[in-house]
This record gives sequence, structure tokens and C-alpha cells, in this order.
Amino acid sequence: MDIRHLRYFIAIVENNFNLSKTAQNLYISQPTLSMMISDFEQREEIQLFKRSNGKIMGLTYIGENYYHDAKEIIAKYNDMHRNLHNENTELIGNITIGIPPLILSVVFSDVIPSLILNNPTINITVKEQGAFALKSELLLEQVDLAVLLYPEGISKNIIDSFAIHHSELSLFLSPNHPLANKEKIEWRDLNKQKMAIFDKNFMISHQLKEHFERHNIYPNIVIESGSWDFMLNAVKLNHDLLTILPYPIAEQYQSPEFVCRKINEPILWRVTLCRLKKNNYSTVENYIFDLLLKLFKVK
Repeated sequence: MDIRHLRYFIAIVENNFNLSKTAQNLYISQPTLSMMISDFEQREEIQLFKRSNGKIMGLTYIGENYYHDAKEIIAKYNDMHRNLHNENTELIGNITIGIPPLILSVVFSDVIPSLILNNPTINITVKEQGAFALKSELLLEQVDLAVLLYPEGISKNIIDSFAIHHSELSLFLSPNHPLANKEKIEWRDLNKQKMAIFDKNFMISHQLKEHFERHNIYPNIVIESGSWDFMLNAVKLNHDLLTILPYPIAEQYQSPEFVCRKINEPILWRVTLCRLKKNNYSTVENYIFDLLLKLFKVK
């Protein structure tokens, strides 16, 4: 039975098994109602109603159970329908989102405060770690959602992944550094240069080291840190030091104390929102995941 037929079945019981009165209240013909009952019982090979001389007299044991189940389903359906059209319905629950610190500052600085303020009944915890470390956190279900960098290094059979931001890695340096005179940097220009990069917990570190090795570039890595603002301040104060960070930092944190130079054939910086593939997600998980995709205009 579909929802409409369940309502018919309940109406028959609540009208004391009077098919004529039930049909009249439902604005359908009595033969249609009788046929619906008969077809269902024959198809399922069960008997819902007790009969005497062809007249329905009451419910069988199976019919009693089915009636109680039908009432619960209709009540749940009505709740679902009300919630669908009730914008003020409050979700209550917890969710943990893993976001690398740099991405939190550059990409989520307006999104996360808005998310928290507009959903006061949801406990939203932000776990700040590098994207490389967050991969493990996601796989171990220590976070519900993780913001990673593409390629994530996790099979698409295991996670759902959606691109939410796209840019590239660029060179940040003091205006007094010799390379500041170049309009665009070649990767070979970085050979033997003193450099500050992210530590091994960050995907950018692994991307850079793989790129250096593949192109036979050997920079002098003197600092490995988890703090992008520390590395940016370091190049401001040390004129012979370089760092490689996502280009949006130059757009959002402009300063005469450093310059940003784009790199020819850059490493792309593609930010993705990820979650494990599961058979069931909590209502809060689905709501926050869908809301984030909507905020980032992901189709």
C-alpha cells in the first residue's frame, strides 16, 4: 500500500468497518474501496479483515498489527511533511569538521562563523590540522567532514569529494630578495634558495617535495612549520628567505613588507570538501554537508 491506501485502510477501521460511510468520507466509490482491499489481500496472500457473509466485521491479528504500523507511518509522514515546509525547524546534534589552518583563514573565514551563528542548536566543532593528517582523521572517523586538497590520495570508492575552491601555489618573498625583480618565477630559480615550507602534516609539503624531486630542484629548506603566518612573517623579516603559499593569501593579506610572484607551470591548489561513503548519515551531517556545498555554489 502507498500512503493514500494506508489512509483508506485506517479510515475503514475508524469508521467501524462501514465501507459505505468510509467511501463517502473519502470521496471515492465503495466498489473502488472494496477492490483496493481485495487486491492487496490477494497480492500479499494475507487477510486483514474478519468477514461474515462477505461483510467486514473487524481486524484479524495480522490486521491489528498492520493497523498500528500504518498509524505510526502516517504520523511519521505527517511530521516529515510539516518539517519540509517549516523553515524554523531546529536541528539538534553534533558535527566535527576538519579544516587545515590556512584554508580556514583563507577560504572559511566568513563561512564558519556564519554556520555557527545561524545554527545555534548544532554543536559545530572545527578541528584544525594539515590536510595530510586530516586524511587519516577522516578514514578513522575522527571527523565527520574533512577539507582536503586534490588529489586527496583516497580512493573515490571510499569518499565523496567536491571541489569548493581553486587557485595555485605562489612564491612569497621580501621586496629586497633578488627574485623579487622577476615578474614570473621558474621552478629552477628556486634551486639552492633558502626556503620555509609546511611540515609533513600538510599536503602542500608533500606536493612541493615531490615536485622538487621530479624536476631535480634542491632548495635549502631551513624551516618546516605548521604556521603559514609564521612563515609569511619570516620572509618579511629575513630578506634571503622564500616561502610557497596559496595565491589567495596575497589577495587577502596585502602588505608592502612582502611581494608575491606567480610561478610558471604552478602546482594547483584545489580545495575539496570530503566525507566517507556510508549507507546512513545523520540528519545533521547531511544538512551541514549540503549547506556547505550550497554556500560554495557547488552544483
